[in-house]
Amino acid sequence: MGVMSCSRPECDSIMCDTYVNGIGYVCRECQNEFKEYVQEESIPCDTEGQIKEALRIFMETRKGQHAQGKEMSVDEFFNQYTDEQD
Repeated sequence: MGVMSCSRPECDSIMCDTYVNGIGYVCRECQNEFKEYVQEESIPCDTEGQIKEALRIFMETRKGQHAQGKEMSVDEFFNQYTDEQD
């Protein structure tokens, strides 16, 4: 297995195991920060397309800008949206 760096500029995390087509690798720190970003900005995430577009925009932001210290697993990150859809 190779070293997979987070695709977010200014992020130096390596060994990322989450890959999103069209966006790249996303580390756990950036995943957690993305959740905060969505909540802060009241971004609708009702569809996979909305989530992916919000993530694309988020990945262009400065690291740490939306972090509030909460941590979740990769499964929690992806399931938070699918659970709301059921």
